[in-house]
Amino acid sequence: MSLTATLDRRFALSERGTSIRTEVLAGTWEALVSGQADLALGVPLEMSAPGIEVKPLGDMDFVFAMAPHHPLAALPDPISTATLATHRIVTVADTARDLQPVTVGVLPGQDVLTMPSLAAKLEAQLRGLGCGFLPEPLVRRHVEAGRLVRKNTDQPRRVAPIHYAWRQTGAQPGRALGWWLQQLESPATRQALLQQHEGLIL
Repeated sequence: MSLTATLDRRFALSERGTSIRTEVLAGTWEALVSGQADLALGVPLEMSAPGIEVKPLGDMDFVFAMAPHHPLAALPDPISTATLATHRIVTVADTARDLQPVTVGVLPGQDVLTMPSLAAKLEAQLRGLGCGFLPEPLVRRHVEAGRLVRKNTDQPRRVAPIHYAWRQTGAQPGRALGWWLQQLESPATRQALLQQHEGLIL
């Protein structure tokens, strides 16, 4: 059962208005501080605001990948930054509307294909429309099946600390938020969230 379906089933009878939304990069933090969300998963640690509590979720490895028929797939490791700059990078659009949008992993002068979601970015790379860094759990099965090729670059290994944050109003949290915060205290839950993309096959 999907995460959305699980929460809908758990909270549909207890709290009207409980919902899940997808935001990207600074848009995740914006939804939280603006009051559009009570809990955010995947917020940057460097952001802070009064009344917002932040805790670590874990570290996420990002790997450089492309389709087997992409020109970079045939090159020996490591691929130089100068070579990367001559190929289109696939990125995900920041959903922030008021905060300064964040751009990650784009080299100066590099051609960019911007997609609306991480799933769309993955599909673009599977189709050979560009290359880029993706969460390792997301590409694992695709690499094993030969749909994607992992390559090393001369850039430092990319490991992103992932955090979760919630609005701390001083009042007793609602049932959904309270349940989430209780679940997130478990290392098993945090690890499961970091690995949730494993097995996604388009």
